[in-house]
Amino acid sequence: MLRSRHPAALLAGLILPVMLLGGCADDLSPPDHQDDDTTQDGLPGPGGPQATFTATGGYYHGDIDTTAGNWVYIDLETQTQVAPDAPDASDDWDIAFLGTDIKLNGGVSGAPPGGQPVVVYPDKVDAGTPYPWESVTGAPPPSAVDYLTDERGGLFTGFGTQYVFANHPEADLEPDRLTGEGDHGWYHDAGIPAGSAITARDNVAYVIRSVECRYFNLRMTGYNSPEGSDGHPQFDLIEIPGSPCSTDGGGVVPLGAVTFSGTADGQRADVDASSEEAWVYIDLINALQVEPASPDDELTWDIAVQRTDIRLNGGASGPGDAALHDMLGGDWTSTTSVPGDAEWHSDETDALAFVTYPPAENTGDGACGGINGDFGWYYYSGFCNDGNGVHHISPRDVVYVVRDRSGTFWRLRMLGYYDDAGSSAHPSFEFAPIQ
Repeated sequence: MLRSRHPAALLAGLILPVMLLGGCADDLSPPDHQDDDTTQDGLPGPGGPQATFTATGGYYHGDIDTTAGNWVYIDLETQTQVAPDAPDASDDWDIAFLGTDIKLNGGVSGAPPGGQPVVVYPDKVDAGTPYPWESVTGAPPPSAVDYLTDERGGLFTGFGTQYVFANHPEADLEPDRLTGEGDHGWYHDAGIPAGSAITARDNVAYVIRSVECRYFNLRMTGYNSPEGSDGHPQFDLIEIPGSPCSTDGGGVVPLGAVTFSGTADGQRADVDASSEEAWVYIDLINALQVEPASPDDELTWDIAVQRTDIRLNGGASGPGDAALHDMLGGDWTSTTSVPGDAEWHSDETDALAFVTYPPAENTGDGACGGINGDFGWYYYSGFCNDGNGVHHISPRDVVYVVRDRSGTFWRLRMLGYYDDAGSSAHPSFEFAPIQ
């Protein structure tokens, strides 16, 4: 039986430290799915000598043959087996398989020189309940969950590489030290009395960010070939609707990322905030996107947007006097002046005002995996489908009074997080001056 070279059973009862990775996106782009049961002509595929891909029911199914004892490297975007000369420093692969081990091109397993380190969000629902895999409509924002990659073990985890897929999500059945029966990340080991059969946990799924900064929903489905031989890890894969995240660097998104349009009494802004690393800076007074050379020191902008995050030019984020007052359930039309009892909030080092206020009403519903909840201006659904899909971002019913960097007051409300094509990280908002 082909097994992992770093069996998680050796670590039973020990906790793998969580590594939080910032700058993770929550948008993805759907591939052009072929009809059901298409095979290796074009996509999906072409696979390779140890990898076979088929398209079934609108998603791709991969079958990897690891019985030769070598790592099988896969490029997720093209469903292709690749053979990188130097896997530790290659952009060619995203994920690799060897027995029950699965490694990522990130952390200690790889450092792609021209792309993004591969990270995953491991998730699960209650044991005995199939994961609502096909309902996932976006990747969870990093403000709500931890994205992980492979890391080096230590004193309390066991030395060697700690693969995310072999250790997360946590076990429903902790491994028995004598028989070996128990859960190890993506799979369940039936234990020695049952022949140590490996099966995929059906209540487990992963959201994975590739080297090209595209996001996929992945679930492991098996470990045995149709003939019954083991060492054949299998998985289903689909790119989550949305656009690939941008990696435009430099800290400032170039002009052209915001479209302004007039409303009855103000302006609407539609923002492409999909960059993983750069911010879109906006001048409210002139309804204009700007490119500050030194944002932390300049009074040329009022708010800045990056995915679900929104900064104010004040407090910890800038030299201005920008701040906000939040009114949960406030009436947009009747907000024509600054409330006399306004409570002003500026950005703090570890808390942006827009994603902190108003305080949460919904937090960690167990039915949604304990990860859903309110984050200032938006509600994140976790893996509950509240009508718009799993991992969905929805604006809360909030009217903000915003004081800009020069002391001018505005009413502002968030309108959405997706563009007309369904791409996430495209927030829109309306703003109008008040006295």
